[in-house]
Amino acid sequence: MTEKNVSTLKSHSVMLVSENEAIAQIVADVFPADEDNLITENASSFQALNGTALQLAFKHDLVIFEIDPDDAGEVAAIKDVLEHRDDSTLFVALTQNDLTITKARELRKIGIDEVLPLSIDSEGLKAAVSEKISARSTPQTAFQNAAATLGKVIPVAKARGGAGASTVAVNLACSLAGGKGSMFRKAKKSRVALLDFDLQFGNSNVFLDLEDNGGFMQLIENAEKPDDRFLSSILQEHAMGVDVLCAPAPMVPLHSMRPEIVEGMLDLLQQRYDYIVIDLPCAIVEWVEPIFKRADQLALVTDTTVPSVRQARRLIDFYREANMTLPVEIVVSRERNTLMRPSHVREAEKVLETKLRHWLPDNPKVARNSVDLGRPIVDIKPQSDIGKALGKLAAAVSAEVQPVAIKST
Repeated sequence: MTEKNVSTLKSHSVMLVSENEAIAQIVADVFPADEDNLITENASSFQALNGTALQLAFKHDLVIFEIDPDDAGEVAAIKDVLEHRDDSTLFVALTQNDLTITKARELRKIGIDEVLPLSIDSEGLKAAVSEKISARSTPQTAFQNAAATLGKVIPVAKARGGAGASTVAVNLACSLAGGKGSMFRKAKKSRVALLDFDLQFGNSNVFLDLEDNGGFMQLIENAEKPDDRFLSSILQEHAMGVDVLCAPAPMVPLHSMRPEIVEGMLDLLQQRYDYIVIDLPCAIVEWVEPIFKRADQLALVTDTTVPSVRQARRLIDFYREANMTLPVEIVVSRERNTLMRPSHVREAEKVLETKLRHWLPDNPKVARNSVDLGRPIVDIKPQSDIGKALGKLAAAVSAEVQPVAIKST
């Protein structure tokens, strides 16, 4: 997805349901009248509209309203409107600042597109509405030729914690997307999703200067499989051309995730994206099985120490129980390749039953700079030794896993 400001999309007809003057001013700032926006202010609540809410709401392409989630009558009034909704109208709710995730999820379940705090400023409202409009305008994909048209699933696993798997996942996703600084930037861009499934220690968002938007917690707490609209609301757009699901900021048990949620996500994402890159936890959990049943390629990050090589071997055997023909790209982190292979490298290749082709040299200066700036290495230092190595890895993966053609709507 490309980043857009509301003002650059088109003029809007906005229905505002609130008597809060501060909110009215913020909405006026986001949708200025001199840009052909039309704002219609109504009563303080949908209940107060006395049966005219349905007729009024669908005359506009955006409805912004204040709501108290504990007011059963008001919730019922907006639910009645949403049951007759026109998909071209976007509904944005403004509510209490300390709203719990559970109550926010209940509001989303009745059809509200976005739930925002009353304390939001004009920039925050502009960004949130822009993201929703961009997601709404993104063509929905359809199945063609069954599995042949599905996006490619590429999990990134690690033989030990701290091996550098998040660095690999982030830079691989950005390279495959063909974002600025990527060696693929002159090629046709692919649609890429990056999912940080390392529930307890995931930090892929740090490399991209993104903050957790609470989407993963909503996903975990949702009793039902996610739908396309819900996924659009929790994925965050990044300037490198990648849509990101951040790991949850709070520490959560690994068993919080469920296989049916993963399956539901992949069903939707494989229709929408060319590549789905998944940063996995350093643990064996039940819900990774659906990932490996669909995986087209595995990137396994390790070093050549004996414990890491043994663990890598065990992981390959485990993952291939779900997908016997799974291709594996071993990525040796923080080590340089040498012309003459030392004995421990030859032994590692023997244990892993493959030649070690991908080596990421130890370059702490570039790696630290990438984290501090919140920018991937393939963006800030693509010509560095580690930048080139990450680019070669992406080239190898894309050669093995060809992206699908652009899907028709």
